[in-house]
Amino acid sequence: MKVMVAILLVLNIPVAFTKMLPSFSILQKMYLGDKNYGGIYNRLNVEEYLFPEDSGELKFYPNATCILRMSAVLNVTTERNGSKKGLKGYHYFYERAPLLEYLKEEFGKPIVSNNTAVFRGQVGIMFVDIKDGDDSKDCSVLLWDGNGFHQAKGVLKHKNFISAQLWPAPTDGCVIDVNVEKSGGGICFPSKAKVEVRSGKKIPISELAIGDTVKTFSRGGEVVFSHVVTFLDQAPDHKGHYYTITTEDYIKLTLSEAHLVFEFRPLSAKLGGNTFRSVHASQIKPGDYILVHVPTYHAPIARKVMSVSTAERFGAFAPVTQEGTMIVDGVWVSCYADIVDHDLADSLMSPLKSFYNMAPQTLGARGLNVHRYLKQVLRPIGLRILGKEKFYQGPEGEETAGKDNTITSVYHQNI
Repeated sequence: MKVMVAILLVLNIPVAFTKMLPSFSILQKMYLGDKNYGGIYNRLNVEEYLFPEDSGELKFYPNATCILRMSAVLNVTTERNGSKKGLKGYHYFYERAPLLEYLKEEFGKPIVSNNTAVFRGQVGIMFVDIKDGDDSKDCSVLLWDGNGFHQAKGVLKHKNFISAQLWPAPTDGCVIDVNVEKSGGGICFPSKAKVEVRSGKKIPISELAIGDTVKTFSRGGEVVFSHVVTFLDQAPDHKGHYYTITTEDYIKLTLSEAHLVFEFRPLSAKLGGNTFRSVHASQIKPGDYILVHVPTYHAPIARKVMSVSTAERFGAFAPVTQEGTMIVDGVWVSCYADIVDHDLADSLMSPLKSFYNMAPQTLGARGLNVHRYLKQVLRPIGLRILGKEKFYQGPEGEETAGKDNTITSVYHQNI
């Protein structure tokens, strides 16, 4: 059944490898912000910076610098109509129509609405289309930060307003939120989280690389080492809120709230075994049991949770192993988040893992566009097909999550 659902989800994705914009933090850093709105560049500064060899000879119309500012974040390498070659050999647009055409060619059709309020909480490049009049000539292609325009002035409402068009940009730090009600969380571990590689050395997850093998458990409960095939996120400069789950024997696991961990659940004697299920980290509470690795045992061991706390931590890393699981800071965890069902998430990633195995260093290390697409496209499609109860809805929305994703196990735990 889960395989069929995975196939259905994949078939509903319109273009699996659509190119995505760089992350929004990168766009912000590259954007030549207006000096009047928190940036450091006025009109002349922009022209002199982008075309140093033509300084003093440029005669762009004032509003053309708005288009130039946006061009600076795109790294256009080929000549286009309405563009000019400048700094570092890149081409910069000074006309709006060619810029919009380029965005559509490179990043697909934008999300369109006749109300900018629809885009609250989303980020990316926005075109505000106003019919005729002087306002239609104002700066209209801008960076949208989820609440307003980044270091620029733009029109949010107008009597001749036609539409707002947004090309979404991914956010850093494992953010899942794609403007779906109550969604949020992340899929990462902080930089200092540790994994064990085949040599027996425990290293920070920030030092892990494509092709390394990390300790985990197989589906049969045996200790194995599994290759890292890709990363869903790598953001060493990210600072975010993480949950720390501490067991009664002081094993501490720190991870983002929507990441999946395995909760142990005793079964009745007549079933002859125990069960575990995947749950979001924010769902774990004192008194629950999670599955840990103890060197003297060859299978996962259940340990009682003593406390759950939150604090800010640096870094955001989300490796994916061939096995789909790993042992982080001594705790057995899934490589996935958001979708509450680990097996379903692993089924969805299986084709991509096979794809990366063909050329791990090229495809795995550079697979960020695919993963951004999964976060921004797969989630809303999945919500429509499976229903929101299958996805992370925030700590307050976890009442019914994971009720049907129990896995029967013959592990005989010491609890």
